[in-house]
Amino acid sequence: MRTPNRTILQLSDPHLERAESDADARLARALGAVRASGVRPDALLLSGDLADDGSDEAYARLRALVAPVAAELGCPVVALPGNHDLTDPFRAALLDGGPVDRVEWLGGLRVVVLDTNVPGAAHGVLRDEQLAWLAEQLAAPAPDGTLLALHHPPIPTPHPLMIRLALRRPERLADVVRGTDVRQIVCGHAHAAAAGTLAGIPVWSAPALTVTMDPVSPAGRLRAWADLGGITRLDLFGQDWIATHVPVSAGATVLYDDPLAERTAWLDAAEAQEGGD
Repeated sequence: MRTPNRTILQLSDPHLERAESDADARLARALGAVRASGVRPDALLLSGDLADDGSDEAYARLRALVAPVAAELGCPVVALPGNHDLTDPFRAALLDGGPVDRVEWLGGLRVVVLDTNVPGAAHGVLRDEQLAWLAEQLAAPAPDGTLLALHHPPIPTPHPLMIRLALRRPERLADVVRGTDVRQIVCGHAHAAAAGTLAGIPVWSAPALTVTMDPVSPAGRLRAWADLGGITRLDLFGQDWIATHVPVSAGATVLYDDPLAERTAWLDAAEAQEGGD
């Protein structure tokens, strides 16, 4: 049985507000699922729109929810801002005043974080100096390759609203990452799980913890769903990244909840038979 070299759990777009709300409960529910899973990830990745209003109160509550879980799991928190976040309060609360654009090392895995925010706007942009900095970081390959994290998706979406709020001129990013050791690009913002490619590199647009946008709304309408979001499990198997959408809902109905050994006994027997052939 293959096991992953690295595992990252991505939580995106919790949208905590100045006053406690349902968003806090959704984030707590997701963190509870992480703790109950027994997974010991290499990092918790928070991919933007952490505070809906950029308030100090929201960041303080987010840190109070996330930090104890990360400490229990023994892993770092890799956070980046979204368009709802305000840079200075975000940096003070979650980066201890450090830069948003940075490199985080998880063993031999290089995680590069980029800030795609445009102050006062909802779409994303990467500036010339950011792209030049990224090219410098990627000039030498990392032992386990590079994971690139940003908030605004560099891939299109069929959603008529979110397509207007995506990363502008993604081809500029494509020119920088093409032919490098970037093996996966992960983002948030779109409030719907989606997969695509940029310069031949897999891109994962994560589900949101809050509202889920409906890309097949009735004609002429926009529809969104509550409690249909989730988290993402990112696993590195050798050279390959696997992104798995993990639903987290307040009203989920359990179909079965049995001991793993019971549910996999048939497979154990089949594999034993294969080994004997």
